[in-house]
Amino acid sequence: MNFQRLVAPVFIAVTLSVTAFIAVVVVAALLQDEAAHKGEIKVVSQNIAAVHRSLAILAEDNAWWDETVAHITIEEDIEWMDSTIGESVTGIKEVQGVLVLRPDSSLIYANYVNAPPAPHILMENGFSDLVQSFPMPEPEQPSSRSGFLMIEDQLVAYGASLVQAAGIKSFDENVFEGGHDVIIFLSMLSNERLAEIGETNAIRELTLAQSPQTDHATLPIHGLAGETISFLTWETSAPGSQMIRKMVIPAIVLLVVVAIAMFRFINQANRLVKELETANKAKSAFLASTSHEIRTPLNAILGFTELISLELYGKVEGKKNKEYLEHIKDSGEHLLSIINDILDISKLEAERFDIYSEKVDPLLAVNASLKIIQPQANDKNIEIHTDCCPAEIYSDERIMRQILINLLSNAVKFTEPGGQIMITGKPISDKYMIVVKDTGIGMSETELKTALDLFGQVQSEYARNHSGTGLGLPLVRRFMELLGGDFSITSRPGEGTSVTLSFPLYASKPA
Repeated sequence: MNFQRLVAPVFIAVTLSVTAFIAVVVVAALLQDEAAHKGEIKVVSQNIAAVHRSLAILAEDNAWWDETVAHITIEEDIEWMDSTIGESVTGIKEVQGVLVLRPDSSLIYANYVNAPPAPHILMENGFSDLVQSFPMPEPEQPSSRSGFLMIEDQLVAYGASLVQAAGIKSFDENVFEGGHDVIIFLSMLSNERLAEIGETNAIRELTLAQSPQTDHATLPIHGLAGETISFLTWETSAPGSQMIRKMVIPAIVLLVVVAIAMFRFINQANRLVKELETANKAKSAFLASTSHEIRTPLNAILGFTELISLELYGKVEGKKNKEYLEHIKDSGEHLLSIINDILDISKLEAERFDIYSEKVDPLLAVNASLKIIQPQANDKNIEIHTDCCPAEIYSDERIMRQILINLLSNAVKFTEPGGQIMITGKPISDKYMIVVKDTGIGMSETELKTALDLFGQVQSEYARNHSGTGLGLPLVRRFMELLGGDFSITSRPGEGTSVTLSFPLYASKPA
């Protein structure tokens, strides 16, 4: 018994199981990290966008109003602007400034808290373009825009809306002839403000960066023209990676336990294999010794039976006596065949079967085997047809004949009277192929598997009436392996059996 062949499947199964478990955990962790990362990007995007969108709503509420048209576009009433629009700056924490600009981008009104960039700086860094980029609004319909600008390393959120009549009051039709004034609300997104947003949404270390951070999650911030003006970065939660880090110590402990269990299993398996090998050798030695002890007196019995049958020392009287002698001879030869099979299988298992390679003509080997089997076939009126080509191969002729005798003996044994056996042989490529096909009882797949096992006997009624050792086919397969050939068998119940032998062709005697 090969220890490596015994242990290898278990070792491979355990290794594959551990590897598969680790792979599943890692993949699950990566997928969880990816899902968390996407979720965080969505949360940050929504919360940052909400800053400038809320400013746009505030600007629209103040700009799309008839009172605004009256007090800004028509009168430019600073006092009204201060008491109405300016209150949003002082009353709303998230608003740090408001600008009111004419259509030509000149300043009408400004109100700041916490010192955002001066109006002229805002104008130079994009607000002038913002005012000029507004499309002409539909009559009595709001028109708003919002977004971000990067000014003096500060991220400024803005929400702008064109001053527009709501349609409740009537104004001169030329009131907007020169264009629409613009109200712009401002909010400064400092790192402190970003930290508050992150804390509210369970986003750690949310801050601004001038470039993407490889060790942090990154979200680009786009400006008025769609260009990237800055980046938001934060420490991603990576729940999957955290889970793996927490599992490292338990996983190491588990692997140690598995390794110890495997070590104990291998030791026990090794000890068991050695015990089985010892028992197997003892069995083989016992079978060989017993077979030798039986074969010696059996040969004497067969020899004396043959002498008596030949009537060399006197005439055998009576038909019954002659039948008894024939029965003794047949039974003795059957017993000798069983003993020889047992000896052969014992030698094969002990790897002490010697091979004598020589030049062999397969046709002659087939004919020699037929001479031995032909009397049995004649007794059952079974026709044996041969169609073999002569050839020269290097093999052990004795083993080759024994293979053929075993196959032909089985074919005769399991073919009913009047059946046929066909033997074909010819070189194909680098092989000499011999096919033995009969019209016997055949076997199912289950029966065939049983027949190929050592001492396996098919349990059909016909087979039970023609019992044997169950060593014929296993011996053939072992012998073919010994000769470096191939053995295959096909069978169908009621249709017969076909055995294919493939002997290697050598141009010269193998080393």
